[in-house]
Amino acid sequence: MLTLTRDYAAQARTASGINILLGIWLLVSPWVFGYHSMGTPALLNSVFVGALIAILAASRLASLRTSAGLSAVNLILALWTIASPWVCGYAANRGGVWDNLILGVVIAALAIRIGAPQLPSRGTSPARLPIREPAYARFYAC
Repeated sequence: MLTLTRDYAAQARTASGINILLGIWLLVSPWVFGYHSMGTPALLNSVFVGALIAILAASRLASLRTSAGLSAVNLILALWTIASPWVCGYAANRGGVWDNLILGVVIAALAIRIGAPQLPSRGTSPARLPIREPAYARFYAC
């Protein structure tokens, strides 16, 4: 039984919404910073990775309870975004490099923040914690 606190759900919704916008920004950034003409890998990388980040964030937004693993995928995509100017050959475009570095760091921070397990606060008494029913209990119910 996974219970989400109201604070965690609000944080996850906010972070996912921001990641959608950042993914869309990454998708259009080759034209904004002018590195779309530096080769197909540079263009396709930003378009596909930006679209994936936005889609995964939207999926995370749609189902907060069952999609925590998508934050890990977004973290990997964020780390790729940081490295991609050098791998895809558009490191000569300073605007594109800084854009990718900043986007990668922000997306990674948001993915880590909403992907981390939420532990109960120190003031929460054990009586208020959700009790997890063993998996076999549903088979032995009368």
